[in-house]
Amino acid sequence: MKASEHAADDALEIPLRRPYPELLLSAFFFAVCAAVLAHRAQMNDRGLILNGIIHFEPGGADVFYAVLAILSGAFCALGVVGAARFAALKEFRIVLGPRSISLPSMHPLRGAREVTVPLDRVESVELQPPAKPITLVIREDDRSHSIPQRWLAKGWPAEEVAGAIIARVRGAHAGERDGG
Repeated sequence: MKASEHAADDALEIPLRRPYPELLLSAFFFAVCAAVLAHRAQMNDRGLILNGIIHFEPGGADVFYAVLAILSGAFCALGVVGAARFAALKEFRIVLGPRSISLPSMHPLRGAREVTVPLDRVESVELQPPAKPITLVIREDDRSHSIPQRWLAKGWPAEEVAGAIIARVRGAHAGERDGG
């Protein structure tokens, strides 16, 4: 479904796809890693040689495997928490209004939330990397907001979304110059 134009407030709504498959697949991967490494730590009866440089006796290898199992379990938990935080967002979209842009923002410690950036504070809109964009970056005065291309719904390439944002920003700046 294409974005809808709202004539009442002249807002352009760009739907986004929640990244559940990636988050849950990574959580599953790290859960399997944690299980395999925990099993290896319990059943280990040999030492471990890493790249011919680092040598562990059986007890040291157990600790090494256990630490990797704990780290893998933590990454698994982060994937599940990330999916839950995205689910907490009511709307998952970019809304280009006449004076501001609203978009989802994910901070690992604060969680997911929707942020609103006034168009007059937008300094630049970039595609990173420029040759084959995978992230849309909106920079404002003191911070930046990123939207991975895989979040964009079908029919909305990153270049088109960046162009729509740039057009709104230019329109807002032209309105400022005309009005004052």
